[in-house]
Amino acid sequence: MARYSVLLLDNDGTLMDFQKAEEQALRLTCEAMGKPYNEQVLHQYSAINSGWWRRLEKGECTKDELQHGRFRDFLQDQQWQGEAGAWNTQYMENLGKGSFLMPGAEEVCRALSQTYALYVVTNGVSKTQHRRIDHCPFAPYLSGIFVSEEAGAPKPEPAYFAHVFAHLPEKDRSRMLLIGDSPSSDLLGANRAGIDCCWFAPDGRELPEGVTCTYRIRSLYELPALLQSC
Repeated sequence: MARYSVLLLDNDGTLMDFQKAEEQALRLTCEAMGKPYNEQVLHQYSAINSGWWRRLEKGECTKDELQHGRFRDFLQDQQWQGEAGAWNTQYMENLGKGSFLMPGAEEVCRALSQTYALYVVTNGVSKTQHRRIDHCPFAPYLSGIFVSEEAGAPKPEPAYFAHVFAHLPEKDRSRMLLIGDSPSSDLLGANRAGIDCCWFAPDGRELPEGVTCTYRIRSLYELPALLQSC
């Protein structure tokens, strides 16, 4: 019998290429708002957005505060006139169009679904995340999707994982493995929830202090062999 029966897969940065989705969404939003877009604009927005997501993970802001605050700060940074809510609405609409896959996502999910129950565990806005995931190539191999907005809390909060566990047929946490790229969201969340985790780190960076992982991979293609060896 396989060691695990349930695989909890992060979406952005693990199954889907969020950087490509973010780039496309911001470019389309700037075009719609009549503002110039370039690599520097993307870099500044991405830094601001990442900062707000770190605040959310630490419980320092709400999702609504994040969505408004990131564009308020971005517009101030660019010295552009505009309404943060309108920018966020346009951006979220465009983000929903960004279903770019990480290498191996479809093939690996197809193979693993023969042995394991696959679930996506993701932070984000429900409408946007479902729009991106529901019709993507790996969607048929999923047993479910858990979005933080529906859970009422983001990863790594215990309340998020309590929501996930309450909806899983499998109740033995030793049979669950989380696979994700974010130490502060995925790995810390798994540590707090008492489940094993696999760190997807394509760049080979070191694990931050205070966070542990059971396994680590640099490519999704490594995952099937890793699981077979468990």
